[in-house]
Amino acid sequence: MNFLTKILLLLFPFLLFTNLLFAQQPNVLFIIVDDIGVGPIPNYEPNTTKANMPHLESMMNEGITFDNVWSNPVCAPSRANILTGKHGFRTNVLNAQSLATLSLDETTLHEYIEQSSNGSYSNSLIGKWHLGGGGGMNANLDYPNQSGIEYFAGVMGGGVSDYNDYNLVINGQEIATTDYITTKFTDLTIDWINDQNQPWFCWLAYNAAHTPLHLPPTNMHTQGNLPTDSASIADNPLPYFIAMIESIDFEMGRLFDNIPATELANTVIIFVGDNGTSRNIIELPYLNNRGKGSLFQGGVHVPMVISGAGVNRANEREDALVSFSDLFSTIVELTGMPLSQIHDSYSFAPLLSVQGDGQRDCMYTEVQSGGNSDGWAARDKIYKYINLSNGGQRFYNLINDPYETDNLLPIGMLNGTELTSFEKLSNHFDVISSITYLEKEETGFNVFPNPANDNLFIEIKNFEKQDFYIFDFFGKEMKRGELDFENETISIDELNTGIYLIQVGEEVRKFVKN
Repeated sequence: MNFLTKILLLLFPFLLFTNLLFAQQPNVLFIIVDDIGVGPIPNYEPNTTKANMPHLESMMNEGITFDNVWSNPVCAPSRANILTGKHGFRTNVLNAQSLATLSLDETTLHEYIEQSSNGSYSNSLIGKWHLGGGGGMNANLDYPNQSGIEYFAGVMGGGVSDYNDYNLVINGQEIATTDYITTKFTDLTIDWINDQNQPWFCWLAYNAAHTPLHLPPTNMHTQGNLPTDSASIADNPLPYFIAMIESIDFEMGRLFDNIPATELANTVIIFVGDNGTSRNIIELPYLNNRGKGSLFQGGVHVPMVISGAGVNRANEREDALVSFSDLFSTIVELTGMPLSQIHDSYSFAPLLSVQGDGQRDCMYTEVQSGGNSDGWAARDKIYKYINLSNGGQRFYNLINDPYETDNLLPIGMLNGTELTSFEKLSNHFDVISSITYLEKEETGFNVFPNPANDNLFIEIKNFEKQDFYIFDFFGKEMKRGELDFENETISIDELNTGIYLIQVGEEVRKFVKN
């Protein structure tokens, strides 16, 4: 027996254990598509023109269709929201142009999985990036890799001018490419997945159905031989949009067929749209100024379907509130690391096995693109509040009025239940955004210990008698009182375990109750 054979025999039990461990860790395939709200997706309201999507419908039959998922109104903030688990006012990714660069100081989802799994997961992002690095002479084509992406292959910007003529970037190297881009992204994904020998997380970002609208190859859709000149497309854009969505489903089917059956069986698949449908395509009952870029449902209500490994609910719908930020902690938990909450992200992983309310009772979205649609919105299970930067306010009952035609304001006309929700939702942004004060040094008071058990100690630097307020993380007031001394003790024994905010004067701190 030679030396190498002895070593292999000694290592065999360890290698066997490692392979068994990897087999128990699911792969995660995250598919995000561009500019597709719920309207054209099968089995979603409203009853508008639907794309033929047999592979997505198969996912629906085998898994869960989510009915209350919110994105941001435009793509870059939505992607940053998922990649960081943070709202845009924390990352400064707030639009798709001037505020679309994700700081390299942020810990991305890929980095977090790499760190929390001790390198047992490989990761990739294939397709659209649009979060920094840019193009042209000053391009930083390594930006995705510098952001923690182990393997990046795709396009740096928000779109391409021609789906058959674009610059493909692979780990910092740019290549002029003429392959149809939806097919190319699928080929790259197939090759990368089949090259892995350990569990993997793959983010596949199709840029379809983003403009320019066009007719994909005939075998990829059911819309027939439409004219391909720009005038015909501009005159009747809807069938081209539907054909592009169908081309995504076609390529999803090809992707699934080219992953080995045992590997696919150990993969959880997540399908989402990145924001609502473009305004020149969106159909009634959505108004055409309430699609992509707006805070109305047409701009932020997106499809999400999850199936595969670990999804123990088949052919079910889920109405729990899910924000895009929640995908961060959820995907981390799918890789086997507990992460119920981090930043603005609340895991909904338990919903993949058991129907429930989830962790959220309200959620938030925002946009700052420099137009009349700028502002923020918050909603609970029934009501939605919109606060526009131009001073406009909207308040809707989404159960009775899902397409937001009846603004319930003025405030004096609200009944008791409506008024309670209005006050909570209209204060929501002020409460959550104040957490950013935590990182400032010029603080007027400190709280300790943190986490705390039965008592919270308050130290006021420039003491003056004033009131304090304690809120839960969603803005519900839990306790109030008066601070009489420079060093004060507040009993928090009655609070449940969780994250809370304490406000003294104009400043707010976050603390954790054990």
